[in-house]
Amino acid sequence: MKLMDQFNEELHTQSFTAPESYAIAGNHRERLKRALETLPHRFREVLVLRELEESSYKEIAAIASIPIGTVMSSLSRARRQLQSALAKDAAGEAIDEL
Repeated sequence: MKLMDQFNEELHTQSFTAPESYAIAGNHRERLKRALETLPHRFREVLVLRELEESSYKEIAAIASIPIGTVMSSLSRARRQLQSALAKDAAGEAIDEL
């Protein structure tokens, strides 16, 4: 960069995150952690490998020593159970706030 170059605001601005955003994100993480803990081990394993580790079905099958078809069905069931657990947790939090 030369001394005479114009300042590019888009490149040099710092993003600001409000403390409330950190609190909300922390709350979501805690809710997700609690919901994941309710899942059976295999469901939790395939869900974490797929969604958080971004593993392919083939990689998950090799890691968990299960057929790819079982990976797909376990992942589908895990997603449904996780969604249900998150909904129950959210309902519980709403009741607590009353």
